[in-house]
Parts: sequence; C-alpha cells; structure tokens
Amino acid sequence: MAFEHIVVIDDEEEIGELLSLYLKKEGYTYTVVQEGLKGIEVVKEEKPDLIILDIFLPDVSGLDVCRTIRTFSETPILFLSCKDTEVDKIVGLTIGADDYISKPFSPNELIARMKAHLRRVRLLKKPFNEEMKNEEPSFLISKSLKLDLKKHESLLHNRPLTLSAKEFQLLSFFMAHPKQVFSTEHLLEKIWGYEQYLNTKTVKVHIGNLRKKIEEDPKNPKILLNIRGVGYKFNEDNT
Repeated sequence: MAFEHIVVIDDEEEIGELLSLYLKKEGYTYTVVQEGLKGIEVVKEEKPDLIILDIFLPDVSGLDVCRTIRTFSETPILFLSCKDTEVDKIVGLTIGADDYISKPFSPNELIARMKAHLRRVRLLKKPFNEEMKNEEPSFLISKSLKLDLKKHESLLHNRPLTLSAKEFQLLSFFMAHPKQVFSTEHLLEKIWGYEQYLNTKTVKVHIGNLRKKIEEDPKNPKILLNIRGVGYKFNEDNT
C-alpha cells in the first residue's frame, strides 16, 4: 500500500491527467504543476518522495529545474522527454536525475521504475530505524573514505563530501562489498531496483559522477575500478 507523495512537473495536460489516473490507482498522493518555477516551489513546500519532471517546460528548461532542485533536495527525479538520444540521457543523468524515460512512454513502465526508486529510498532509510540500530553497521570505513550510515554523511580524507542520494547508495554498496566485482546489471538491480528496463548508461554516468568526487584523477581511478568486460569493484586500500 502506497503512502508516498509524488510531484509531477509537465505542461502537457494529457500527460498530467494520465499520470494522475495511474498514481491514484496505485494509492499515491500527488501534485501536478505545469511550470518549472512553480514546480520548484512546490517541491520546496511539499517535500515529495519522488519527482517526475519533463525537460521541455514553457518557462524554464527542466534541466535547470533539476539543477535547482539538486541544490536543496536529494529526492529521486525521473526525467520525461521526447528527446531519445544517448547524449540527452547522459546529460540528464549527469546533472542529477536518477532516471530518464522517453516519450511516448508506457505508464506501466514508468510506474515500475518509480516503485523501484521509492523502494530503494525506503531501504536506504531502513538502517536508521530504531529497531534496526543494533543490526546494521553505523559506519563504513576505508583508507580515504568514511560513511556514516545513520546520519547519511560522508568524509573524504576527513573532509565533508557532498553526495547525492544515489551516489551515497552506490558508494555504500561498494564499500560494504570491498574488492567484489559487480556487473552493471547487478548494480541496476541492487541500487536502482529494476531489471526489466535495463539502461547500463545509468550506471556508467553515476560511476563517472562519483569518481569526480572521490578520485584524485577520475580518468585514472584508484578507488572505483573498472574490470574490463566484467564490471566495477571497490578498492578498499584506495591505493
């Protein structure tokens, strides 16, 4: 049974009406707005659990809306767009979106992806529950990194490190499984929570974003290693 609140920012009335029907059917509460600037204010006020955001809006670009939201919120953002090139998808993911769905889209696919992101957020919060405090580790520590799972804080060389929710999830997963190699498909399942609609570019872009924040030289990574033809692994020694 769903209790999460969804904000939809899309100027197409038909899309808003369609999503309203599906969200209501699934038991979500929701707010639909048609302008980007209004959407930013709604997100600030309502603090939704997930945002569905169109790239083409009448007042400002959805890309700019995403950038602004990322300055104050880590809420999952799913982009909707009629642009379907790999470059467009990579740009959307690079600036902070969690997923990218092309128009025209299947409402069932959108709901499936949305549920997956919401499920991952719930799992991320689970260790913070009082009843779990003695069952989950409080910290993950390597030579250069320290993650506080309860406070959702991260340090790099003992200095504060700003990570998005997905980056924190991804890094904490790697640090909890040092030196194990994970394929992009496995990471999609564990971090994004869905297998049916695989998009390996999603993992690649988020790995790239994370490397820019934790590696001295992102082009020659020493922490998040690429095992050619297999996947990625975390180098616990960071050397």
